[in-house]
Amino acid sequence: MGQNPSMPGPPGTKFRVIGTKTLNEALTILLDGPVHDSGIQSLGGTIHQIRLWLALMELAPKAYTFSDQKKLDWLISDLLEGYVATMDCPAALLTPEIMKVFPDAIVIVTTRDQKSWWRSMEYLNSFMGTYHLPFVVMWLWKAQAYGMWRKRFTDLLQWRYGHEHIQEETLKVHEEYQRQVVPPEKLFFYNVKDGWEPLCKILNVPVPKVPFPHNNDKASAGRVYWEHMFWGIVTWLIVLSIIYYLIRFAMIMYHRVGHCLGG
Repeated sequence: MGQNPSMPGPPGTKFRVIGTKTLNEALTILLDGPVHDSGIQSLGGTIHQIRLWLALMELAPKAYTFSDQKKLDWLISDLLEGYVATMDCPAALLTPEIMKVFPDAIVIVTTRDQKSWWRSMEYLNSFMGTYHLPFVVMWLWKAQAYGMWRKRFTDLLQWRYGHEHIQEETLKVHEEYQRQVVPPEKLFFYNVKDGWEPLCKILNVPVPKVPFPHNNDKASAGRVYWEHMFWGIVTWLIVLSIIYYLIRFAMIMYHRVGHCLGG
């Protein structure tokens, strides 16, 4: 959260990496191409991207038939074509499905202390998981899809990891799942605290002469949340004002008509 949606690159851009959010800017620099942050794109991207992600999240857990599998492949290809990498949820829950479409891609799992990770997730869940948020933002363009997104993400999480909500052990479950489904030669674990060198070694690219980017995801997420809450409340005030004046106008007209008939 907190970043602008990216746009795909020119035709022929090679998809190379499945990673997590903290790698966004670093991969953009190293791979010289746009990174598809699935969290941002599925909620704040173009209408086309939002619709594709919602369709993909709904289809993935029940893609049993050949035609469903082909449709799933098409959705993934359409979403990620032109990007050099993807990251964050819901893409992080679809590693084998994405690797089927992009078999040359590698998977980079960012590691961190579990308690630190869980504190960050609790902070994020404290506002993103609130039940009033979909109601408050229901009149905002794009944000109207948030209720559907949350329901489908819950179903996706239940299907993949066996629980409906992100929990403290989800990090370990996720890492173990990656070990099970990703070939060892394509799976890498990386801590952003280590900076450029190990990441460049994984990608076989030279170390850039710029500082390693560090994003404050907690601050960005909080800012986006309160921006949505503010504009959601403003929009509700406008809607309620319109309803009030329509009712008032109807009552005035009713009394005028009644007065004319009575006169």
